[in-house]
Amino acid sequence: MGTIFTLKGTTFQGPKYKAVIDMLQSKIALGELKAGDKLPPVRDLAWELKMTPGTVARAYQDATAAGMLEATVGRGTFVATTTAKIPDSAPVLRPIVEDEFINLRSSNTTDVGQAKEIAEAMTEVGRTMAHKYMYYPGYEGRHPIYPFLSKWMENAMLDVDPKNIIMTHGGQSSISLALQSILKNQGGGVAIDALAYPGIRYAVQAQGGVLNSIEMDDEGMIPDALEKVCKRGGIELIFVCANVLNPTLGMMSLERRIAIAEIARKYDLQLVEDDCWGIGPATHTGFLSICPERTWYISSVTKNISAGLRFGWLVCPKDQMKAPRRAMRISCFGVSRAVSDIAYELMKSGAAFDIRDRVQVAVSELVRDTVNLLGQWDISYRKDIPFVWLKLPQGWRASAFSTACERAGISVRPADEFSIQGEAVPNAVRIALNNNLPDMVFVDAIKTIAQLLDNPPAVSEG
Repeated sequence: MGTIFTLKGTTFQGPKYKAVIDMLQSKIALGELKAGDKLPPVRDLAWELKMTPGTVARAYQDATAAGMLEATVGRGTFVATTTAKIPDSAPVLRPIVEDEFINLRSSNTTDVGQAKEIAEAMTEVGRTMAHKYMYYPGYEGRHPIYPFLSKWMENAMLDVDPKNIIMTHGGQSSISLALQSILKNQGGGVAIDALAYPGIRYAVQAQGGVLNSIEMDDEGMIPDALEKVCKRGGIELIFVCANVLNPTLGMMSLERRIAIAEIARKYDLQLVEDDCWGIGPATHTGFLSICPERTWYISSVTKNISAGLRFGWLVCPKDQMKAPRRAMRISCFGVSRAVSDIAYELMKSGAAFDIRDRVQVAVSELVRDTVNLLGQWDISYRKDIPFVWLKLPQGWRASAFSTACERAGISVRPADEFSIQGEAVPNAVRIALNNNLPDMVFVDAIKTIAQLLDNPPAVSEG
């Protein structure tokens, strides 16, 4: 690579990634870098500058957003033909790095340019609805968004009465609201897949419930294993993610759903179905249709419109609406009018539905690129879900692999974070794909993971 790239002589005082930007800008001004010159890959420049890849990735990202650099998938990063100086306060359009790590650990909303439509919705809400904001939510009665939420859920093969919907502050809020309404006793049992995302575990523990891990296969919890636990008593609800198992990406067959619904009826249990990952259209009918008298259905706009909007909803059994409504009023009196109005405007205008379609296309492209790079390994994937489940090859343990990724400046999520304490943990990691990385940074990170997989730690001979 040579010695052209060095921070010696750079006068910038501040974050390291800005020092890299300052260095690049100086070299462009001095003619050492010219329009069209190709820059080193993120890892190579990070090695040269003795920095983490995440720091260099952040510098490339900001410089690209400001017009100093240009990036093309498969070709790399180049000095732009028309450059622009980056002011110190330049906005970071797509934050991709946390503590200087490239984030493949947690999922966000896939960026398909929806900021423009969200801004337009905010403008329209400010123009037409701001005069209502001196009053508490709901002072005029039911919000006009409810029929649109019913329309939205047709994508999940559901026909929902708007009267059975309660707006919430996102999926996690819906989970807490359902648990607060269902669990009657301190220590009430919750049956859950042996592998489940941490948010549900935290919510159960916060409500004083007790997690009961149920053996699972590719379709989720096994009915015989569930019934064995239910026979012992103490279970009050079953928590399922029928359409998208997080993290394994499985899906319950219709036969499995019916079998679990029959167990719920047999032992008079409530069912909570989390469908927040439902970006693409469902292929099987959900529990809300199979056993509506005991199903609490959760969804949100987090994965397909905006994570920052914090808007979701809970569909309740029609004869059990009183408890969640009371709990919602006690906890926050209702969803912010501004939030619900923005969501309403997006749905009313049709923008929300269009954004969801675009997100699905973008996610399928991310999955395709990832499979092209990691396809030789044991990965589970779906074209409509922005993460993959990677079963590690011989020579790697999940903890060691996630540590090796961190040393390379990449964060992934090991399987033990999805397991209930004390349960067996598979040797696998989840890799999130939708943190809106610049293409060259994303591809470079996946290539780094592939190289790590190909070079496990040496195994000592016994």
